[in-house]
Amino acid sequence: MQPFNINLPSKRLGYVINKRVGIRRPLKFLFFKYKNKERIIAYTVIVEGLSTKNEFLVFKTKKKGEWLTGARKNGEAISVEDEKETSTAIKKAIDEFEKKQGEKAYQELF
Repeated sequence: MQPFNINLPSKRLGYVINKRVGIRRPLKFLFFKYKNKERIIAYTVIVEGLSTKNEFLVFKTKKKGEWLTGARKNGEAISVEDEKETSTAIKKAIDEFEKKQGEKAYQELF
């Protein structure tokens, strides 16, 4: 599957450039370490606005296809409401694109 473009609100354009599959990091609680075996998909999206260019990371479970809460913008967790709206718009646009693609959507991007 090739990288693809998505349309976002506020006249922004997004480029989904990378799609990786991996295992979620282990969860640590006091002295115990709980190993996760759940596979997740990480999408790297470049969002270009009128004057800015940002990199977003959004995460989805591979088995159920559900989006995980939160996202990362330029390597940091998102906390501003405007950016949360952008990440939800990215997730919706990716879902719409993958529904059109069918089985090809579950291949990794190269």
